[in-house]
Amino acid sequence: MAPGRSTGDASGPSGHASPPPSWLKTIRLPTTALPKGTSLWRCHRSAEDPVFFGPGAGNQPTHRFDAPAGEYQVFYVATDYDGAFVETLLRNPFRRIVDESDLAIRNMAVLKNDTPLKLVNAYGAGLSTIGATGALSTGKYTASRRWSLALWAHPDRPDGMIYTSRHNNSLLCVAIFDRPHSVISLDHTTPLLSNRKRMSELLAAHGKTIG
Repeated sequence: MAPGRSTGDASGPSGHASPPPSWLKTIRLPTTALPKGTSLWRCHRSAEDPVFFGPGAGNQPTHRFDAPAGEYQVFYVATDYDGAFVETLLRNPFRRIVDESDLAIRNMAVLKNDTPLKLVNAYGAGLSTIGATGALSTGKYTASRRWSLALWAHPDRPDGMIYTSRHNNSLLCVAIFDRPHSVISLDHTTPLLSNRKRMSELLAAHGKTIG
């Protein structure tokens, strides 16, 4: 049988991301070219630098696409304001009230990539192309980190991946690998509470309020 040919799956669908297929390294990855100077968004604590490739040397992996054993560092951003806000402050769907104190300590930063970046389309049709499912964005971190490593080590040498937000799958997020040319610069950063109207509308759209 040819590699990658489907024979069906008697076990049915699973909420857990399967490991990267053995044939992944033999295909051309589906990618998007992110032009130099593209706006990227990150919600960050006001006292901290908005540009951070983590988890930091010697630290254990923390987030979804962190390197399993510290092989590289990852910087997480969103493609718009909504994605950055939701990924940071609406991680618990059961909470209906967001504390104003959690908003007061954070800023929304707009950043720019100093060089073009090539990002794997780890969403939409790109998922099937690489042999993955939507569980890549929603399943256990142990599996998604294996995927991150496999894509980082792929012969195409992508600079990261675009994926859907776990907390609103209409929004897109970006994980950027710390390649030598993956330089991100701050355009500007402003306190979240400086735009209370926009924030309140976004919270209302997700069934939340400020408390």
